[in-house]
Amino acid sequence: MLREPHSVSTRLSRRAKLGALGILALTASVQAAPPHLTFEQLTVTSGAGCASYYPSMSNTGNKVAFTSFCDLVGQNADQNAEVFVMSTNGTNIHQLTTTVSNPGAFGAQNVGINKNGTVVVFSSDGDLVAGGNADGNFEIFTINADGTGIAQLTHTTGGTPDNFGGCSHPSFSPNGSQILFASDRDLISGQNSDNNQEMFLMNADGSGLVQITHTTGGFGNWDGSMANGNRVLFSSDRDLVPPGNPAGFYQLFTINVDGTGVQQLTHTSDGDNVAPRWTANGKTLTFRSDADLVGNNPDHSLEVFRMDTDGTHLVQVTSTSTGFTAPWDISSNAKIIAIESDQDLVPGSNADHNGEIFLAKLVP
Repeated sequence: MLREPHSVSTRLSRRAKLGALGILALTASVQAAPPHLTFEQLTVTSGAGCASYYPSMSNTGNKVAFTSFCDLVGQNADQNAEVFVMSTNGTNIHQLTTTVSNPGAFGAQNVGINKNGTVVVFSSDGDLVAGGNADGNFEIFTINADGTGIAQLTHTTGGTPDNFGGCSHPSFSPNGSQILFASDRDLISGQNSDNNQEMFLMNADGSGLVQITHTTGGFGNWDGSMANGNRVLFSSDRDLVPPGNPAGFYQLFTINVDGTGVQQLTHTSDGDNVAPRWTANGKTLTFRSDADLVGNNPDHSLEVFRMDTDGTHLVQVTSTSTGFTAPWDISSNAKIIAIESDQDLVPGSNADHNGEIFLAKLVP
């Protein structure tokens, strides 16, 4: 699978120099007790190269969109990464895309479903609308949840696929009218001439494009989520609120859609905080981190965390020892988290450590 940039392994030398000093800018008094959880495994797959990723839930709670390399319904014999939808109990799986690939193409990734469960947005380097993506750059597409009406919303050139070249990580605004995404392309001529990863916003039909962030150096900004009130949550390795991130770890930030009002939510020096997802009201978020934020992650594995946007009620949701675990969506009531993981979170259900889709449900 095409993994997120600057993995844990690339951070080891920096971590050795800095030491285990990472903290979220919190005190023990605002950390919450570990939540009571139940895990439900929605996909059960096996075989070399077969794995599922990037789950996103509809607000009605009846659909999960995701990508998979697996031949789940007999329509993906070449095991490209394709877009699927299923019920939240793991049944009624439908394949939405069939990738017409360029040589060496990856397929579909970074899936988001709108909250009424009718439209899916995703990134792909496939030529899904014949002739629209002949160069195999990553572009933003939408498709109806019944598999009809596929549309290519961005048309770019250049980019480096191993580093999410082109356009990636799209997600819908809470009302579904806009799409937030990241790109290293100069989509509005002259605003991103250095080809840094920046945050962009457009209408759900591809019109009304605006660039939200403007940075230089490093990797940049990516992997965002929106809340009501026109505010964006995203991760960045830039020092956007100097000197809040001098070491260049990935931190979580919020920003207004007009580019003003940047706030830094995390301050770590022993790991990265990425994959942030917001509830629609902007009060609660989940993210993935390999930092030891609350003293429960001394091995610096990739774990799921949840906290309120003001930094209170920080909890570590998962505790694993190897592999990866990432949250890609959170329900509006903050009680359900859609997770991808190669861990055996429901003991005995993922003994082969395939990448599978899970729901973490907080009780009560």
